[in-house]
Amino acid sequence: MIIVVLKFFITANFLLSLVYAAKNYRITKSHVWLFLSMSLGTALVLSLIRLVKEFFYFDYEEFESIIIVLELVKINLIPFVTAFLLAAAITISRERLSSVLPLEKPERGELIQGVERGKTYLVKEETPRKGVETFLDLVSHGVRGLGILRTHPDEARREYAIKDVPILWMSRLQMGENVIYPSIKVIEQIIEEFLEYRGSHIIFLERLDYLISQEGFEKTLQFVQKLSSLIYITKSVAILHIDPLTITERELLLIEKETESFEKKEYIEEELAEILRYVYEHNRRGIKPNLKTLTKDLQLSRNTARKRINSLRLRNFLVVKDKGREKVLKITRMGEDLIE
Repeated sequence: MIIVVLKFFITANFLLSLVYAAKNYRITKSHVWLFLSMSLGTALVLSLIRLVKEFFYFDYEEFESIIIVLELVKINLIPFVTAFLLAAAITISRERLSSVLPLEKPERGELIQGVERGKTYLVKEETPRKGVETFLDLVSHGVRGLGILRTHPDEARREYAIKDVPILWMSRLQMGENVIYPSIKVIEQIIEEFLEYRGSHIIFLERLDYLISQEGFEKTLQFVQKLSSLIYITKSVAILHIDPLTITERELLLIEKETESFEKKEYIEEELAEILRYVYEHNRRGIKPNLKTLTKDLQLSRNTARKRINSLRLRNFLVVKDKGREKVLKITRMGEDLIE
C-alpha cells in the first residue's frame, strides 16, 4: 500500500511539472520548454504504467499477460525520455552560444510613437496622461491591451474616453466588477495569463507607488524585474506609471535601472495630419469647421472622420466644442506647434 501511495505522488508530481513546462512553452515558445514538456509527458505515461501495474500484482497469475505488455511498453518508452532530455540539453547549449554569438538577427519591431516591442517603460509624472494616451494609441492600432489602474474604471473611461479595453481596478475594498486586490502575486498571475494569448500586447500599470505602499519596495522591485524579463521574452510592451515624489531617489533609481525612460515623441500619421492641417487653416481664418463640412471637403466617410478626430482629441491636438446643435473643431496649442 505504501508503494502505491508513493507512486501516486510521483505521478502527480510529473503531472504538475508537465503543466508548468507546457505553460512556459506557451509563453516563451522556447524549444527547451518544448522538449522538456515532451520528456515530462513521456515520464508521466511511464509513471502511470508503474502505478497501474501495482493493481494487477494482487492477482499476478490472472493478469500476468497484461503485466508483461505494460512492462514492454514501459521499456520501449524509456529511450524517448532520454532522447527528449538530450534534445533539451543541446538546445540549452545552443541558446547559451547564441547569447554570445547571435545566430539569428534579433527581432525588433517598432510600434507607433517610437515605442518598441520587448521594452518596459516608466512614466515619471504626477498624472499618467502621457502613458494612457500612448496605451490607447497602440490599442487603436490593433494591439491587445490590459489596463491595471488605481483610478476607478468609470472615472478613467470618462476622462480618457476608454472603450473596449479591459480595465482592472486595484483596491483593498473588494466591491464591484473588475476589482483586484493590490497583491503582486495576483497581478503577476493576471499578466501571465494575459500574455498567453497570441498577438501583440501592451500592459499599462498606473500608480506603481501604490503597490510599493501595499507590498513594500523590495517585492515591487522584484515584480518590475520579472515583468521586464517577461515583456522582453514575449516581445510585448509595458508602461508603468509612478509619481516620483512618493518614493526616495534611491528607490526611483533602482526602478529606472530595470525600465526604459519614457520620452513620448510627437508623431502623427499622414491621414491625421491632413485633418489637423484642415482645421488649422480654417481656424486661422476665424472659422471653426464642423464634421459635415470636413467630411465633404476631405471626401471622408462620417465614421472615418469621427475616428480620426477622436484620435486627435485624445492626443490633445484638437478640441471638439458644442455650437448649437452641431459640434465644431478647434486646434489646440499642441496641435499648432506640431503643424508649424
